[in-house]
Amino acid sequence: MKYFLVMCISLGLLLQNFSKSLIVMQFQAQQSYIAKVLCENRSKPEMHCNGKCYLKKKLDRDTRQEKNSNMGKERFEVMFVNAIPTLQLDAPDEMLQHSSFYCNPLIVSPVYSIFHPPQPQVC
Repeated sequence: MKYFLVMCISLGLLLQNFSKSLIVMQFQAQQSYIAKVLCENRSKPEMHCNGKCYLKKKLDRDTRQEKNSNMGKERFEVMFVNAIPTLQLDAPDEMLQHSSFYCNPLIVSPVYSIFHPPQPQVC
C-alpha cells in the first residue's frame, strides 16, 4: 500500500513538472484530428495553422494555472526559531560551599611498562 501511494505521488509530481512537454506530445500525436476538428482556423487553409492555435491556447492555459498555483507559495516565509528552552542548574550562592584545594603539581614521568608503542609482529 505504501509503495502504491509513493508511486502515485511521484507520478503526480512528474506530470505536474512536465505538463508542457505532455501537452506538446499530445498535440503531435493527435495533430491531424486537432487540425480537422478543434482548430479555430480550419476554415482558412491559407494560414497553414494546422492546429497550432489550439496548442497555443492549451499552453497559455497551463501557464496561467501554473502561475496561479505558484501565487500561494510566494506568500509564505520560512523563519527558524530557537525554541529550545535553556535550563540553568546553578545553585544559589548561599548553598555553595567554597573550598579551595591546592596541590603541588609534580612532574611525573610516564610508566613505560604500560604505555609503549605497538610491537610489529613477524609471522
